[in-house]
Amino acid sequence: MKTFSYKKDWFYPKSLQQRTVMFILLPIFFFLTIAGIIGYRAVREILLEQWSEAALANLERAAHQIDMQLSRPKQVLFLLEELSRKDSIVGIHEFITDRLSRIDGVISVKVNWPEESMASHGIRFMRYGMGWGQEEGYYKSKLMFDITPPVYNVEHDSKTVSMVTDLVDKEGKKVGDIELILDFETLISQTVKSPWWNVYKAYIVDQNGNVLVSAINEKNKIPDEKAELFGNTGTLEQKTFELLRHNISGTVFGEGIPPEEISGFYHLKEAPWTMVIIVPGKKVLQPIIRFRSLYFITAIACIAMLLLFIRIMITKTTRAIKEVSQTASDLARGHFGEPLKVRTRDEVGELIENFNTMTSQLQKGIQLQEAMDIASEVQMTLLPQKDLSGHGIEVSGVSLYCDETGGDYFDFIQSKRHPGRQHVIVGDVVGHGIGAALLMATLRALVRANVDRPGAPEELIARVNQQLCLDTSEFGNFASLFYLRIDADEQELQWVRAGHDPAILYYPETGKFIELTGDGLVLGLDDEYSYQSNSFALTGERLILLIGSDGVWESVNGNNEQFGKQRVRDIIEENAHLAPHDLLGCINESIEQFRGNTALSDDITLVAISIDGSVADLSKKGIH
Repeated sequence: MKTFSYKKDWFYPKSLQQRTVMFILLPIFFFLTIAGIIGYRAVREILLEQWSEAALANLERAAHQIDMQLSRPKQVLFLLEELSRKDSIVGIHEFITDRLSRIDGVISVKVNWPEESMASHGIRFMRYGMGWGQEEGYYKSKLMFDITPPVYNVEHDSKTVSMVTDLVDKEGKKVGDIELILDFETLISQTVKSPWWNVYKAYIVDQNGNVLVSAINEKNKIPDEKAELFGNTGTLEQKTFELLRHNISGTVFGEGIPPEEISGFYHLKEAPWTMVIIVPGKKVLQPIIRFRSLYFITAIACIAMLLLFIRIMITKTTRAIKEVSQTASDLARGHFGEPLKVRTRDEVGELIENFNTMTSQLQKGIQLQEAMDIASEVQMTLLPQKDLSGHGIEVSGVSLYCDETGGDYFDFIQSKRHPGRQHVIVGDVVGHGIGAALLMATLRALVRANVDRPGAPEELIARVNQQLCLDTSEFGNFASLFYLRIDADEQELQWVRAGHDPAILYYPETGKFIELTGDGLVLGLDDEYSYQSNSFALTGERLILLIGSDGVWESVNGNNEQFGKQRVRDIIEENAHLAPHDLLGCINESIEQFRGNTALSDDITLVAISIDGSVADLSKKGIH
C-alpha cells in the first residue's frame, strides 16, 4: 500500500528547474519586493516631510508678501504717531491722507475726524498698547485694524479691501476713524504670479472660511472666483479648516496610500487670512511613484532575464544529468556505451568526467568479477565432485570461501596402482582470494603428480615441498597440508602433518577423542626440510576422522568469540551415527548459526572420514 506523502507528492518540487524557482528565484523576488516596499515607504515619508516643509515655506513667503503690503500703511501711521509726540500738528489728516495715498496699492484714504475736535484740542499721537494715541486730554487711536473681505468696488472698478482703525477719546468713546481702500489684486499680485499658485488648488480664506480668492488648475486656466465657503467640498478641506482655526501653519494628509490629496496652510500676520494649498498626492510623491514603477518593472525584467538565463543553464545541466542518468540506467542493465562527452569545466563537467572514470572502472570490475566467477567455477571443479566410498571407507569434504576464490583445498584420490589405498589431502594456503587460489591449484597439481609414485608418505610430501619452493622462494608464500593414506589391504593409516592442524579421531563405541599429530614444517619455505610420517593399524572398531582448516574453529561471532574445537567435538559426538556428508552439514550449520551476521574472515574446509577396520595398534608413534 502506498503511503501518502504531502511533501513528496504535492509540495516538494520534483525537477531541478522547479527547485531553482522555488528555493532561489521566489526568495529573491520576495526579498526584493519587501525591500522595495520598505524603501518606498521610507522615501515616501521623507518626500512628504520635505513637501510639507517646502509648501509651508512657499505659503510663508506668499503670506509675507501680502503682509508687507498691509504693513506699509501701518508703518506710516506708526511714524506719524512718533511725530505727534513732539508737537501738536494742525491739519494732520491732510498730511496722513497724502502720505498714505502714496503707498503702492492704496487707492484712497478716508479720514473721518470732527473739525471741532481738531480745532479745540489739536492732535498729538502716541503709542497705546497695540495702537497709537494721545494722553492728557488729547484723542487717541488704538491702531486696531479691521480688514474687510475683498469686494468689487464699482467706484474704482476693481476688487478692494478696506483697512479701518477707529479713533477714540480718553474715555474710550469713538470720535472718528481712518479707512484705507486697498486694491486687492495689488495685494495678491506677487502671490498669484508664483508657480505653485497656478499649478495646484490654492485659496486665501478668512477666519470664517470664506474664500477670498482661489485658483484651481484646469488646463492652466484660473476660473473666475466666486465667493464660497471653504471646508464644504470634501473631507480634506474640513480637516484643514478645523486645523487652521487653531494653528498658525500645518499640513493635512488625505485618505489613501499614497494620499489622494495633501493640504498645507499658513496664517498671515497682518490680516485674519490664511493661505491654503491643496496638492494631489501623486504629484507630491511622483518621484517615488516613478521610482516604484521603475523598480518593479526593472525587477520583473531582471527576474524574467534571470529566469531565461537560468532556464538555459538549467536545461543544459539537466540535459547532462539526464544523459548521465540514462547511461547509469544502461549500466544497471549491463550495457556499456561510449564515454560521455565533457562539454563544460564546471561541477557538471567534473561529474561527467568522474562518471566516465567510474564507468571504466566498473567495466573493469565487472570483467574482473566475471573472471573471478569463472575462476571460482574452475576452482570448484578442482575439488572432488562426489564422495568417496569403498572397502569400508566413506569420505566427504566441503570448502566455503570468504571470497569468490580461496586458498583452502581438499582432495581424496583412489590409487590406481593399489586399489585398496585411498589418499586424503587437506591444504590451507596462506591468505585468501585469487592469489591463494592460484597457489592452491599449483599445490593440488603437485600432489596429484606425486601421490601415486613409489615411496613412503614423507618422501611424497618432501618432493611436493621441493617443487613448490621453486615458485614460492621469491615471494614468501607457503601452505599447510595434512596428508592421510588409508590402506585397506594393510589395515593401516599413515599421515604426514606439514604445519597443518591435527586431525580429530573419534571412537563412537568408547566416546574417546584423540588427535593425529606429528612434526612438520609448512610447505614452500625450506626445500631441504625432511618430513616424518606417522601411522597406526586399523581395528574392528568404527572410526570417525575429521580434518579441517583453522577457519573452522577460528570462526567468530558478533562478540568476537571463536567457535573452537570443543564445539566441533560435541557435534561429532552427538552426530556420530550420521554419514560423513550429513555430519559435515551439521557442523557447517552450527558454524553459520554461531556467526550470525558476522561475515567469514577465513576459508572453511572440512573432510569427514568413516572407517571400519580390524585390529589397531594404539601404541605407535603419533597417537595420543
